[in-house]
Amino acid sequence: MRFKILNICLLMGIVLASCNARKNTNSVGPEVTTRPSFSVNFGSPTADKPQSKLWYGDGCWWAILPDSIGPTLWQRTEKGWENHPEITEKLQGIPGRADVWAEKEQVTAVGVGDSSLTVFRLIKQTASPNLKWQALVLSELFPPFPASIETATISRDGDGNWWVAATAGKQVCTWVSSNNGKNWEDPIVLAKGIGKDDICIVTPLQGGVAVIWSDQVRDSVSMRMHKDGKPAEVWENEVVIESGNKTADDHLNTVLTSDGTLYLTSKNSVDKVGGPQFVFRVRSPKGEWKNIPYTILPNESIRPSRPIVVATDDNSYVFVGHGNNDRSVPYPYNSYIEFAVVTTKSVSTKCLNNPQPVIVPDSTYKFVVHNVTGPRKPFPKDAPWIILASDAKGRVYEYDLRNLIK
Repeated sequence: MRFKILNICLLMGIVLASCNARKNTNSVGPEVTTRPSFSVNFGSPTADKPQSKLWYGDGCWWAILPDSIGPTLWQRTEKGWENHPEITEKLQGIPGRADVWAEKEQVTAVGVGDSSLTVFRLIKQTASPNLKWQALVLSELFPPFPASIETATISRDGDGNWWVAATAGKQVCTWVSSNNGKNWEDPIVLAKGIGKDDICIVTPLQGGVAVIWSDQVRDSVSMRMHKDGKPAEVWENEVVIESGNKTADDHLNTVLTSDGTLYLTSKNSVDKVGGPQFVFRVRSPKGEWKNIPYTILPNESIRPSRPIVVATDDNSYVFVGHGNNDRSVPYPYNSYIEFAVVTTKSVSTKCLNNPQPVIVPDSTYKFVVHNVTGPRKPFPKDAPWIILASDAKGRVYEYDLRNLIK
């Protein structure tokens, strides 16, 4: 089976038709969101570069976001985003900065503390007349030695095992649970000697899971895979996805599509006018990698950062997005969120250019919008394609990426 090399082409312009399931009252027209949809009592609640905080289920979108006292659960309804306060009450005191893995009847998440991780779960209560959730704390995880933890992600393999990955100190660590998250093994160290600023992400693959990490010491982005059916401690050898040319930075985000293609977007450390700021990386179902640099830095004032990648369930579209701002103007630097469409139907190695702004806060809010987050799994066919971003005051903005293709 021939590996499909990507044709990178940007859809120029945004059409005026909207496919939201409800009218987006927080936008002026369908082109650009200018006002927040809701807010929480936590600065930059959509932050944590590799994490996904959104999922679609039961006909609507959901999000787990941090508040000052713990995780909050939000539901996107026809009336707007509504909070489920019973979840905050039940999970009060545990870390709210969480990565989520959603399934039909439950959502499992890992919350990030200063030097530990907390795995918790929301379980649907289907007997209730309105959809309610039971909240359970499953386990607290610790690195192999005392160390700060910047972020963490969670995934599940084909055997039903749960995996959590995080960097601690200068090591890439992973934890596994084979009994539905109730008990967890001691951490397995997959790599050592990375930079203190580096991060990792655990992602599903066909036939297993993989942990991908940045390594700014060796100037590389690397991966190790655990195949289904193998003992927990048996991992494949390290695969260097790319090395050299300042390819590594601590920005990683992934999505796996139904045909087994893994898309990874990352920031590099070039940071040079005229040079690419990001790298779009694609792993074919056969395990072959393609690295495509994109987003040329136009001048020293423009600061694109924190890229993410999202896709559709039928493989029709792949999107890349990131935050941007212009430091040549006073704070909040005319900050905004940009997105572009990636297609895979013909062969090309052209870089992405001219992304379209999708979230541009009204100047009255006076804070930088950043940290875009999307779903871990591909967008469903018959629903809005929602992404979120936020500012340091806890205001959360949404956008429907369907607007980019209509």
